[in-house]
Amino acid sequence: MKAAELQEKGAICFDKITDGLKRYRDIKMVMDEKKAYSHFKSLKKEYGADHAYADFYYFRLDEESKEMVDELLSREERDYLQVIKPFPDEVEDEIIFPLDDKLLRIIVRLNAQEMLFSTIYFTSSEERGRSRTTWWGNYENEYICFKDK
Repeated sequence: MKAAELQEKGAICFDKITDGLKRYRDIKMVMDEKKAYSHFKSLKKEYGADHAYADFYYFRLDEESKEMVDELLSREERDYLQVIKPFPDEVEDEIIFPLDDKLLRIIVRLNAQEMLFSTIYFTSSEERGRSRTTWWGNYENEYICFKDK
């Protein structure tokens, strides 16, 4: 999925964290890998799977950086990445993926290791009474949640 498509679905999107801090209410949470996985899995259930997405820049990394990331992943996780891999001509655009449990596990592990940060998006789910939020992975197991003011 392209970022523009995610914006059409109503996600909170911005390029610079300073823009997010100016335009949205922010909440910081510190969560280790296990707690983050549980937290985001719970949010995915609350919002509904069709309202949960993540950016994942792995496919834009150079080969040396990919090898460093791969060392932190299991064989099953590396195989999974080959399944979701965009076509070569889509790598520049296609960085947003539906958030499933396998991708979530990979994302929180890489965030916890400070190897590759990702952003997790929950689009509004009016039928479930949920407002949109965007979560930025950050250093020292910190996640910054952006909400509408």
